[in-house]
Amino acid sequence: MALPVGRPQKVTVRFRESEMRQLAEVSHQRGMTRTGWIVALVRSRLGSPVQHSPDEHAALRAIVRELNRIGGNINQIAHAANTSVLQGRAVVPDLSAIQAAKLVIETELAQLRNALHGNADYWDGRR
Repeated sequence: MALPVGRPQKVTVRFRESEMRQLAEVSHQRGMTRTGWIVALVRSRLGSPVQHSPDEHAALRAIVRELNRIGGNINQIAHAANTSVLQGRAVVPDLSAIQAAKLVIETELAQLRNALHGNADYWDGRR
């Protein structure tokens, strides 16, 4: 993945009125300027680092925090199970807790998909 280098240069692109309305709507939905969204879209096709809107950054940070908490919980569960086995006690899984954890993970993954929805480099098959 190549990082952009050099001084930015101006490019003029012409769109029809209906396309301009669509550009304004899409960029507004992503919390970006029209130009910022176009640049992000082009850069994603050129293989540059992903360009996220401020809302996407916030959503992704929250998802990463939650997934880190889940990982910590899984490590604690594994440690407790290993300790029980070493002490000769049987490990009895709490299926309701496992189902609850599964639901949290599925929810976080759905939020991640929503945060990435419309991001060209996610939906163009490079996932």
